[in-house]
Amino acid sequence: MVVFDDFLPNKDLYRKYKISTDVKDDLGAMREVVYRRYFKTIMEEAYTPDLIVMDGGKLQISACKEILDSLNLNIPVIGLVKDKTHKTNHIMTDNYEVLEVDKDSRVFLFLTRIQEEVHRYAITYHRNIKAKGALSSMLDVVPGIGEVRKKELLKKFGSLKKMKEASTEELSKVVGKDTATKLKDYLQEM
Repeated sequence: MVVFDDFLPNKDLYRKYKISTDVKDDLGAMREVVYRRYFKTIMEEAYTPDLIVMDGGKLQISACKEILDSLNLNIPVIGLVKDKTHKTNHIMTDNYEVLEVDKDSRVFLFLTRIQEEVHRYAITYHRNIKAKGALSSMLDVVPGIGEVRKKELLKKFGSLKKMKEASTEELSKVVGKDTATKLKDYLQEM
């Protein structure tokens, strides 16, 4: 979830959410994120936006409004509706009114910029998760490295490259001498 203040990204207010495994659909995931974000906003009496921009149409707007209503929040919501070629075609208000906007207008270009920033932020997050998962699964084959040690290695070194560059002595501070030797051998074979 990204936030823009005065037409500029406010990265301090960006948030990432891990969705519970019970949620099996995009609308359910969206409901969970909207609820968690704005419930916390209420509890902390924090920043409340002037407008929520959804990527989607009537279904997404309805789901968002449903959650906002359940939290007694009155925040306007608009949706960016895409055409068959997956390009933003028009804007839909929270009354489901379609607003045609000139594709060259500043408003349209700004909304497109928000969409691109959301996309960039989400892609980066998912790549990082995937990379950590790949690194984590590579460590599974080294005898003596379980879940706890994997987490400690990832926390200390952050990447496979940095683990490869580390000395056996540096690795042993995290996983012990015998396991560090096995890990160093494994990393050199890769």
